[in-house]
This record gives sequence, structure tokens and C-alpha cells, in this order.
Amino acid sequence: MKKTLTIIGLLITTTIIAGHHKDFSRFENATKIEVPEITTPKVIIMETPYFFAGNTVLVNDKNEVISHRWSQKNTETKSSINITDISTSSTLEGIPRNMIDSNYKTDFTFNTEDKNKKIVLNFAGITEIAGIQIHLADGVISPRNISVQGVFADGKITTILNNKSFANYLTFPKLSVSKLEISIDSPHFLRISELKIISQNESESKNRLVFFAGNKETYTLYSKPHFGQKSYSAENYQPLQTDSKTPVFQLENPAKFTGFDNDFDNDGLPDEQDLCPKIADAKNTDVDKNGRGDVCEDPDLDGKMSNQDNCPFVYNPAQKDSDLDGIGDKCDDEENRLSENSDYLLYGIFAIASLLLGFLVMRSFKK
Repeated sequence: MKKTLTIIGLLITTTIIAGHHKDFSRFENATKIEVPEITTPKVIIMETPYFFAGNTVLVNDKNEVISHRWSQKNTETKSSINITDISTSSTLEGIPRNMIDSNYKTDFTFNTEDKNKKIVLNFAGITEIAGIQIHLADGVISPRNISVQGVFADGKITTILNNKSFANYLTFPKLSVSKLEISIDSPHFLRISELKIISQNESESKNRLVFFAGNKETYTLYSKPHFGQKSYSAENYQPLQTDSKTPVFQLENPAKFTGFDNDFDNDGLPDEQDLCPKIADAKNTDVDKNGRGDVCEDPDLDGKMSNQDNCPFVYNPAQKDSDLDGIGDKCDDEENRLSENSDYLLYGIFAIASLLLGFLVMRSFKK
């Protein structure tokens, strides 16, 4: 009876949150799921070693959102990693320890001006490591590159990864280090929910997608959302219970979503290259070369964005420009303004000089 009620509840939940014409274009990845024969609809588990970063949405072939949740199963005992201290190159919001508190609801945000964002981890003694796992907050643009350096007990530094294309899950040959330095290249807003160090004694953990599936039905799992993507996740609507009899299948690794829109502001520049990904600026101008576009930056805090400010680095909210040369008076010296705005003086002086020259010539002829 209890099992029957659970199934009814799941079906009702799915119906309530179902809908058509939903937009998933800001999800970068889409994984197709084809459920094998299970005779009757039931809760199933799809296992994968792949780390799914950020919010995920599961839909059926009718584009209806399906309730789901994630869990994790480790195939080997993990060795404990004791991080005694964590520091960062800059802070906009949160504290560095939010990245290692095993709580995905607490975040840490770097200053946007800090292009090469650094995280330094100090371990309690020599620690064996074999990888890192970084969980970005929902809506964050993936960084460009990542570099990792390890510090040995004798103080020697070794480069583990050098400007490798950023990925949420990275592994490398196991090393014994006392300190780890992670450098992330990103000109954009960067918020990290969780950072995990993988030890050599930890095999690939199995991430488990749990949902109520129909026999031989097809589903799509959208993952890796970028900013601007509305969340349709229904994972908290209904608890999904599993036990030793729950069917377990293998989930395919995520594939690039062909419908992914990587240009939020439609200015022709992909988000990862766009210095102002939320405001259109096809020229991608950056007057002060700090990695932030002028259309979303006001360095002199006068209320005018750099691309509209006639003195982008001098406070001048009035935008006064006496000679109308496009350079504000505050950064256009007075001598230039006088000469540029008083051309008639030059013409007058030239005319007087011409008359004087003519007079002298006429006088010479009379002699």
C-alpha cells in the first residue's frame, strides 16, 4: 500500500511540475537517457563516474520536468585529507573556507578585477593527492584555464597542470605534497560552491542519478547551466527512496547540447570571450585593459560607463565638454580647450599678418 501511494505521489508531482515549451538553451550539456526494460515504472539509479557541476534538469520526451535527485557512492574507502588553511588572492563575498566545508549552499566569490584567481591550500603534513573537483555556483561562466602547483616537504615546487582548459573534474598522477596552489584564469565573475581534493586511495566515486522512470522511456538530462538559465529543477518536490533492490544502470557521459546558446547578449561574442557577457558590445572594448568590458564598468564612479564617459578615469558626472571634441574638460587641459574652441582667433591673427605683409610689400614698391 505504501509503495502504491509513493508511486501515485510521484506521478502527481510530475504532473504538477510538467509543462511544454521550456527553454533550456543556457545549459551547455545534454545527456540522453534510454531506460532499459524494467517491466513496470519504478525508481531507478543511473550511475556515472562523471561529476555533474551545478543545477541539473531532467525532462522526458514530452519536455516535462521529472523529479530527480543526486547521491554518491564511493567504491573504495577514502583517505582523510586535512586542510589546515585555505587562502585566496582576492575576496568579493564569503570566506575561503566556504569552498571546503562540504556544504554546497555556501559560496565564495572572487573580485572580478582579479583575472588570475588563486587558491592556496595548506595540508597537515605530507598529503597524497591525485586530482581536484571544483563545483561552480549555478550560472557562473566556466573559466578559461587552470594551473596547479604542488609544494613538496623540502619546499620545492612542481607544476602539476599548466594552463590546462578548465574542467570541473581534473585528475593527475598522484603526488605527495604539503601545499597546493590552484590558479584559475577567468576575467568574469567567479563563485565557487565547493572544492574537493581527491586522494590516491580514492577510486572514482559513482555519482548516482535517482528518479522515477517508465519502462523503455527516453529522458534528457541538462547540466552545466550558464547565467540567465531559469531553474526548472524539481529535485526537492518528492523524496525518492532506494534500497538494495533498486535497479542500477550506467549513465552516459554528458555531451554538448546542440541547442546551447553561448551568447547571452547576442552581440556575436561567445560568453567565455565576452568581457561584458550580459550587455551587448560587439567591439568588446576595454579602455583600462583590466579584463572587464567598458559597457559594464565605471572606474571613476561618476555614473557613466566607460564607453559613454568622455573622461573614463576622472570623476565628471556633468560630462562637460566646452570645445565639443569628445574629451571632457576634466581631462582636456585648458590650453587645448582654448585653441580648439577659438579657431577664429587663429584666423584673425592670420588675416592681420597678411595685411601687414601686404602693406610692407606695397611700401617697398613705392620706394
